Amino acid sequence: MNPETRTVSGFSLVEVMITVAVIGILAAIAIPNIGNVVEGSKRGVAQNVVETLNKATRQFGHSQWDLRSTPIPSSAGDEMLMLRTLQWRDPDNSGELNPKGPFMKNDWNPARSTSDDDYRAEWTGASWRLIEPGEAGAGLKIVFDGSDLGTIYTHSPGFEPVGSR
Repeated sequence: MNPETRTVSGFSLVEVMITVAVIGILAAIAIPNIGNVVEGSKRGVAQNVVETLNKATRQFGHSQWDLRSTPIPSSAGDEMLMLRTLQWRDPDNSGELNPKGPFMKNDWNPARSTSDDDYRAEWTGASWRLIEPGEAGAGLKIVFDGSDLGTIYTHSPGFEPVGSR
């Protein structure tokens, strides 16, 4: 092949500049929306945790006894006691048809939080509600990396669940 007849193909400077400009415009539109998708996903997971807690509370109420108490708004101690009650298994095997628990996975060990940077599950006295970042309040911290899972919680032999028969 003769070197003088060979054609060189490639992008012109104008084509490269247009491509870079289009990519820049798309990035300027897409990057802020990615943050909204991540935050929306976190909110969905947090709502799911609260719905799971409320379902466990209803199941406990149907099986054991009414799970109501006066909430303590400045501390997450009541939330932790409620969670441990939902993770408790009644040792009385009297042959009833209803399950004896646990009603929540007993390998969930959340921390307590009062930080308004966190999603938190708050006990209202009869059910759970979601506290979102920016809202004041105490509750069980909802994390999204699984660091609160793994170690099975063991109740002391004299554990007394919350509620009334």
